[in-house]
Amino acid sequence: MNKGVREERELVKILDRLGFAVLRAPASGSRTRLDRPDLLAGRKGFIVALEVKTTSRETLYLGEESVAQLLRFSRRFGAKPFLAVKFKRRRKGWLLVEAEGLKRTGKGFKLTLREALRRGLTPEALVTGKLENMFA
Repeated sequence: MNKGVREERELVKILDRLGFAVLRAPASGSRTRLDRPDLLAGRKGFIVALEVKTTSRETLYLGEESVAQLLRFSRRFGAKPFLAVKFKRRRKGWLLVEAEGLKRTGKGFKLTLREALRRGLTPEALVTGKLENMFA
């Protein structure tokens, strides 16, 4: 089993414990021509599409197409698009950052640890009434 699958499954378990129904899409992202997020999770009508990434560095770089696929899928499905990121050396756990508003680079997007800490939400924050109302 590759590392990415293990990380995705860890996040699936967290979301499941929080009361979400979760689907993991095998062969998602750049390995398929279909617009497909890594994870799709829903709870009481609140749906999130997640592109899952981990890094040992302080900056995560993302290809233009993986973000574009996430945004296209989310619009069609009616989901809120998030980048689920784990900065492994920082031991901060998972942070969910809205995919809209990522900083552009020449060939895609970047997300720094500082930006993720400022803008990101913990998975637990998804189940607060305040957040659910924001996206209703």
